[in-house]
Amino acid sequence: MNAEESREEILDYFKKHGNCELPYCIEIAADKAGEHVVIVGGTHGNEPAGVNAMVGFHRRLKDGKIKLNSGKVSLLLGNPQAYRNDQRYLDGDLNRSFSDPDGATLEGRRAGEIIAYLGRNNEIAALLDLHSVSIGDFKICVYEKDNAQSLNLALSISDIPLHFAYHPDHMPGTLIEAAGTHQICSLIVECGNHLSESATNMALDLIHAILVHKKLTDALLWPEKKIPGTITQYESIQPIKPGANFRFIIEPLETGTKLESGQQFAIDDNRIHIAPEDCHAVVPSMTVKPTDVDAGFLGKKNLIEIKKRK
Repeated sequence: MNAEESREEILDYFKKHGNCELPYCIEIAADKAGEHVVIVGGTHGNEPAGVNAMVGFHRRLKDGKIKLNSGKVSLLLGNPQAYRNDQRYLDGDLNRSFSDPDGATLEGRRAGEIIAYLGRNNEIAALLDLHSVSIGDFKICVYEKDNAQSLNLALSISDIPLHFAYHPDHMPGTLIEAAGTHQICSLIVECGNHLSESATNMALDLIHAILVHKKLTDALLWPEKKIPGTITQYESIQPIKPGANFRFIIEPLETGTKLESGQQFAIDDNRIHIAPEDCHAVVPSMTVKPTDVDAGFLGKKNLIEIKKRK
């Protein structure tokens, strides 16, 4: 994406190059058979980094700067209407709408369309859902707890040393949960700040890395990344559910902040939020909006030693 391009122009780009039954989805297929990888950006409409990276990647393919040697890549703009309005969502969080799509809401209908697409394409091997954050430059890999395939995918394509393994009950209705029901290995990555060029570049690097990992393209244009020796993984023990006028009462509270059993860490009109056991906060932002389904999570800390990239 060029800096001067508007969101309408980006939407028009997806319309112009869209070539499948799913609106705002661009498929690129090589002449040689191979695995099918789906890249998603804009699951939340105010998160442009993944969308910008998909457009930049597609332009490099068209210009011949990157070659797809085998297989197929799908570039999917998750929530085009919310993206147009620069809003996280319009009727409801798309990334909580996939377990039971509501045809009466915009996001419910979009979730239904995407689920149908995943179901029709039973050869999809992997899905990468690219996100970004509004405050700071937070980066983290996110996947379901005890999902060895997704952990391996994260270690194979990313050098981010911070991971979050969530219990499915704590984040119901995610896109990667829907992908998992179709045996698609999937991963969420928070790439950094919405407006940061480095977040777009990280998203672009991840797109290339997953295609190299799946042997769809070669690694000649991208430098080898340094693999961290240890991954810090936070495993969710419960979501932080905000009530009206929710606010954190610990300053600063950020991912990794240690909480002791019984410690008060937040308050809203309904209750004081108390840590049920010794744990750590997993909090992408101190700012919690009234429409947010959760304000973050409480988790236990695990250290994963990395010997080599698999």
